[in-house]
Amino acid sequence: MKLILRITAALTAAAMSAAAFGCDKKKSSDDTSKTEASTASQTTTNDTADSKEDTVTTTASETKISSASTTTASTSAETSATAAETTMQATVSAPQKGFSSSFDAAKAYYTAYIKGDADAVYDMFCDEEIEGYHNYLSSTDLIDGKNPRVVFKRSNVVNAIKSSMAAIYGIMAGKSDVPHEQWAFSLTEDLLKPTGENELKDFNKTLGTNFPAASDCGHVYYKDGNEEHSFIGNACAFVQLNDRWYLSYTTVMNAELITYMDIF
Repeated sequence: MKLILRITAALTAAAMSAAAFGCDKKKSSDDTSKTEASTASQTTTNDTADSKEDTVTTTASETKISSASTTTASTSAETSATAAETTMQATVSAPQKGFSSSFDAAKAYYTAYIKGDADAVYDMFCDEEIEGYHNYLSSTDLIDGKNPRVVFKRSNVVNAIKSSMAAIYGIMAGKSDVPHEQWAFSLTEDLLKPTGENELKDFNKTLGTNFPAASDCGHVYYKDGNEEHSFIGNACAFVQLNDRWYLSYTTVMNAELITYMDIF
């Protein structure tokens, strides 16, 4: 596995795949029109439910108090309560993005695949690399002039990750009756190799990024809970920025996700 920057080749392959699918779909439609009217077709529909957060609004009624001393005490109490709330909010900060090592990032990546947590995978990406990838595509005609920030918006990428996971689960089901949540993966630190200096330099130059280090992940095997069946897992690589490690968006997109994106 290498840090992948073959964006042109990946998108060309995706376009050819989309064209082939279109031809197959047309042929299938023509064949269907020739069949007897009594033939029933089956359609499978995947429903995606959007999660909604319920917001509860509490309206506090104001009470007018004529006593000046009571009003002062009330104002003081409100001020103290506000200060306490501010302090509490300050201590509840968003979790730090990235990982302390590429090995920890790799473990989190394959764990998320086994658990089916597509959002967790997306959150492993580095914002700077996503922006660099979009900027690069904007300077080319690889996606037929479409806005990459729309084509590759979070919801679309998350859906592609879910499709990738479904494909992995399909392989698991074909090899073992152990449910995917009970599978494991073989991963050791020596499977993560530092990316070569020249390769990383070219990577940064193309994306307009400044990653000081990157790491390529070797062959990781998914193994069922009974240790009886296994297969080589999906590829990945990692980039470092500000002493934190992130899943390489460009690498995973080109090696794993691009074929699940509805681009062309």
